[in-house]
Amino acid sequence: MKVQDSNASGQLVHLVTLKCKDEEHATQCLAALANYGKPDALSFNCLSYEYGLKSGTTDTVYLVERWNQWEDLDALLQAKVVPAIPMYNQLLATPFNPATDTLRIELADA
Repeated sequence: MKVQDSNASGQLVHLVTLKCKDEEHATQCLAALANYGKPDALSFNCLSYEYGLKSGTTDTVYLVERWNQWEDLDALLQAKVVPAIPMYNQLLATPFNPATDTLRIELADA
């Protein structure tokens, strides 16, 4: 289903799953998101950047971002995320794969 106005405020949601090696690596991942991920995303016009552990786990981090346009997310990915993937991969149980570890959702109007 395609949203009629995909530029509506925060209608675009980007979900990311980061399955870390263990609890210690998940803690390091959360710190990296706080120190680098969030400030970088906000500088690329991200409207909301929230993250935390999947309920009932100690090693799986979920990241939820809200955007007005996918172009801003794509610019962030190219400028900041792709260069940082080797660093994040040191924390993850398997290498980060955008095709399986991310979702792009266009919210429907209520």
